[in-house]
Amino acid sequence: MQGLFVTGTDTEVGKTVVSASLAAALRARGAPVRAIKCIATGSAAPGPDAALLGMAAGHPPLVTRCLLEPCAPDRAARLAGLRLDLDELLSGIRAMAGEGFALVEGVGGWRVPLTETQDVSDLAHGLGLPVVVVAANRLGVLNHALLTVQAVLDRGLPLQGLVLVSPERSSPLHPWNAEDLAARIAAPVHSFPWLSRLGQRELAPAGEAALATLGL
Repeated sequence: MQGLFVTGTDTEVGKTVVSASLAAALRARGAPVRAIKCIATGSAAPGPDAALLGMAAGHPPLVTRCLLEPCAPDRAARLAGLRLDLDELLSGIRAMAGEGFALVEGVGGWRVPLTETQDVSDLAHGLGLPVVVVAANRLGVLNHALLTVQAVLDRGLPLQGLVLVSPERSSPLHPWNAEDLAARIAAPVHSFPWLSRLGQRELAPAGEAALATLGL
């Protein structure tokens, strides 16, 4: 597989918007991109994340499984009387990716449980793709981002870069966070703008800027 694995420092930090923007930019370049939600919780299939990713990439929503309870996949599966299998998830993602450039979005943060003994980091390790870490640019992001970046590196995976998602209202703290993280991470740090709309016209330019920073 060729592509990227997009993870986050937490849930609701902007992973899906960043992933959709990257997909829209690659699509605008004419690249055969497949934007995949690895697994979703809190909604019926296909779920809003996979729907946005598919719209941006220009294909139907792609997700291995949707679970109704809004909690970690392991817990949501057990509540549904199911048991997730990491090998099946990996096989499903690879089949969806085909020969295209795969943008695989994780679920929650880097260590969110998928099974009783395995988590998102195991899924990313199984895919072997370079990792993009997404973090919300706010107070506390330095600790969360540095811990996640180190955890990615500890799994032996290449870090493509860190994307800081700006909130709606700017603050002097936001450029400081970017500067401080860039001084401590041996990979590109990109400041991603707040997007009030999530159409192709907004996603593609934001994604192109991110791709350029990430060296893609």
